[in-house]
Amino acid sequence: MRRHTAVLLAGQIGRIALQGLYFVVLARTLGAAHYGASAAVLALVSMLLPFSSLGTILLLVRNVAQQPATAAVQWANCVTLVLVSGTTLAVLLALAGRWVAPAATSVAVIAAVGITDLVLARVTEAAGAVFHAQEHMHWSALVPVLLQAARLLGLAALVLGPWTVDLTSWAVSYAVSTALVCLALTVLVLRRLGWSPPQLARYRQEWRTGLLFSVGMASTTVYNDVDKAMLGRFATLEATGIYSAAYRVVDMSYAPVRSLLGAASPAMWRAGADGSVTAVAAVARARLLRPAAAYCLLGTVGMFGAADLVPALLGDSFTESVPALRALSFLLIVKGCHYVIGDTLTCAGAQGARTVVQVAVAVLNVGLCLLLIPTHGWQGAVLVSLVCDGLLAVGLGAILAHRLRRERSRPAPTTVDYAGTTAAS
Repeated sequence: MRRHTAVLLAGQIGRIALQGLYFVVLARTLGAAHYGASAAVLALVSMLLPFSSLGTILLLVRNVAQQPATAAVQWANCVTLVLVSGTTLAVLLALAGRWVAPAATSVAVIAAVGITDLVLARVTEAAGAVFHAQEHMHWSALVPVLLQAARLLGLAALVLGPWTVDLTSWAVSYAVSTALVCLALTVLVLRRLGWSPPQLARYRQEWRTGLLFSVGMASTTVYNDVDKAMLGRFATLEATGIYSAAYRVVDMSYAPVRSLLGAASPAMWRAGADGSVTAVAAVARARLLRPAAAYCLLGTVGMFGAADLVPALLGDSFTESVPALRALSFLLIVKGCHYVIGDTLTCAGAQGARTVVQVAVAVLNVGLCLLLIPTHGWQGAVLVSLVCDGLLAVGLGAILAHRLRRERSRPAPTTVDYAGTTAAS
């Protein structure tokens, strides 16, 4: 566990460093307004991401962790469904762009970002999921680093070259760099697993679980990203850039907890093979609770104290990101709570209950955004994020506590020993 966590954390640190540099260069190059437009488009696309794979990436991790021999088939099914579903969603988003994207954002930009994130990046993520399920954590950690490195090189070529840096040229560099990594990793996975035709009959047997995964992840992206999309539509692009910059810092700061969850997930899936919440919670408590809690507390204090550095890194147009980051820094603690609890429920086969809470919070989030963002801008978005993530943590915690009490209250099964006496097993 320590070795896997260290490997994944090293990968996350590398990804964060590259992503942070990409973020700084892009924000300084485009300015708050144009950066806000790019953030709004990315937020729109991210809300469709869970449905671009129809839950097959998480199914791949679960099934390969429990049945390693199915890896080639799981990979083939996942890629097939991503190509079909992701392409369809990208086309639909491009057609609807004039009504949902920020004004004056071209269809070409929306289409390029849509194909990149809904198809190319998802195939890349599926490749990483194969390595993760097989507990080849060094490869799993390397995949996001390669992706961010390629994107940074593409942006550097754009900034240093003779091209005009605008939303269109950025979208092209974003797509081309992601495509190169996707192609390389696809070849690598095929060489490791061999070729297998898709067997979609397998997916038909578990599509309901895949749908629950998709809806749950969609709810997560709604309450993570709908505020940015609505800021771009109902407020100013400057407000979108200010809020998105602060939120990006919080998201990058969450990476170590993401590494802990990733390292523990194969063991948690195995512990929950028979649906025991108690067994999964024991793994989470032993491997996640203390380090995650300690990091979230320290990270919150660090972000709150270092918020004044944001304008120095991104430029004077991001001055108002300082109070936004200080308020959002408390999200790190809340996110740590609800992701650890939520993943415990998921690995124990309680994804349905988790999804119900996530959907309810997502609906509340949209309603509050519609109420507060048009009148209060990024301040309203900050308040909505804190309230909704807090309610999510409380709701999931209540479900976990209820399920643990229910399992502990069940009578222990009995067995008969060789002498004919009955004993609790």
